[in-house]
Amino acid sequence: MKHGAVWLALALLLLCSVLIGYRILRLGYPLFPTAPGKAWQLSMEAYMRPDGNEWVTILIGLPGSHANQIVIEERITPDSLTFNLLREGPNQIGVWSGEAVRGDKVIAYRAMILVDPSRPSKPSAPLLSSYPPGVEKSDQKLAERMATRWGDLEPPARLRAILETTRGKWGEPPPKEEDIRAWATLGEKHGPTAALLTLFQAADLPARVLQGLEMAESVTKTLTTWIEVWTGREWEKIDPESGALYGKQVLFLPLTTGIAAAVRPLYGELSEIRWVLNLQPISRWQHHFERIVRSGRFLDRWSLFRLPSAFQETFRILILVPIGALMICVLRNLVGFPTFGIFMPVLMALAFRSTGIVYGLGLFAGVVLIGYGVRRWIDKLRLLLVPRLSVILTFVIFCFTLLALIGSKLDIREFMAIGLLPFVILTMTIERFYVIVEEAGPRKGLQTAAGSAAVALITHEVLHLDFLQLTFFVYPELLFAVAAVQILLGRYTGYRLSELLRFGVMGKRS
Repeated sequence: MKHGAVWLALALLLLCSVLIGYRILRLGYPLFPTAPGKAWQLSMEAYMRPDGNEWVTILIGLPGSHANQIVIEERITPDSLTFNLLREGPNQIGVWSGEAVRGDKVIAYRAMILVDPSRPSKPSAPLLSSYPPGVEKSDQKLAERMATRWGDLEPPARLRAILETTRGKWGEPPPKEEDIRAWATLGEKHGPTAALLTLFQAADLPARVLQGLEMAESVTKTLTTWIEVWTGREWEKIDPESGALYGKQVLFLPLTTGIAAAVRPLYGELSEIRWVLNLQPISRWQHHFERIVRSGRFLDRWSLFRLPSAFQETFRILILVPIGALMICVLRNLVGFPTFGIFMPVLMALAFRSTGIVYGLGLFAGVVLIGYGVRRWIDKLRLLLVPRLSVILTFVIFCFTLLALIGSKLDIREFMAIGLLPFVILTMTIERFYVIVEEAGPRKGLQTAAGSAAVALITHEVLHLDFLQLTFFVYPELLFAVAAVQILLGRYTGYRLSELLRFGVMGKRS
């Protein structure tokens, strides 16, 4: 097939694009996973004292994880009290209780919260809730009479018409004067939140009341109460005091859903409570780890983040080895760098992560040059190939051992990390260096050694890029794209850059 390689490369690129597009569009992955990570840090401190019974019990709503929010690194300080976690409908309630003989008891809670409002989620249509407790039948009938005027409106328009009533605008024709007075009495009796919930219920609009914090850096002693109303597609957030709609950019951290208060002292007296919310930097690796490991999607279940943590560090580097191989293809086939073999520079680049570039290059050069001298000496013995390579391998291991001992005495860690260098590749490099020097002269041998070192250095710098490691770890299907480029490079048979420069000099002379 004349164009088989091209079609294969295009198929790999298409597969890579489809998988990444699915992750971004359907699973909510970031387009650029290397963006700096931020998380909200929530801190809560409460001070409880006994009220005569020498026993304290307090219930406090705590944040939970859902599609757009992940709670991590929770820390709970119960003082000498006992802590229990309860599920109360959709709420997660922390219960602190115990004996408090003297003095205040300090209750502390801290958590990191990852919020991703752009992550797609499909809220299901809720069932219509019941009227708020305490609203009598007569009040319910009144609300239903008031709501009949909006029966033909779509839910979003119905919601906005109801919110206008908080400003005294009931539309045309207006309700009876006695109904308006009765409604004002109901609002004074039950409060604006219960009044709005009653009107939403009468107008067939599912609504719920929530308590929590606005997602903004702040220190506060009071929680925010808001109402969410279902309009058929989404939840609209409303300030019950003013009847104003919150914008899409306003985010809240809900602590409880329902009429029950988020902070409920059952026994004892709550002398003070303080909530602190601020943004904190978070590791980009941890940001993606926490989001993916809690997902049940198929691709997320097969993510590299699911590997045990002890192996993730290895695969962060291993998954970039094909990038190193691609760079060798470019530097050898397009630029014209001479190297010892194909994969030796990649393995050397990986070894430089432990030794450092300066020590790594120095040790590489020293072992190769000394090994060359040993190779010339044992050549006089006229040994066969395999025994000869075994002797060189033994010499390389001896050099590593000696350098490790020197590093231990001089406290040079890089010398002790030399054992991670690919000793088999170094053995073959010494043999190749000897052959090139004998056949093409010392200059050609040194040029090849310098080319190998340069390629290893460039590859090391690329493999050391944290954003590249993270991108390939999040999107391992990028390896299909790397393979496609490698295939296309394999079809290139033109001049190398070094050859163009060399032949260009000849053209100027003519």
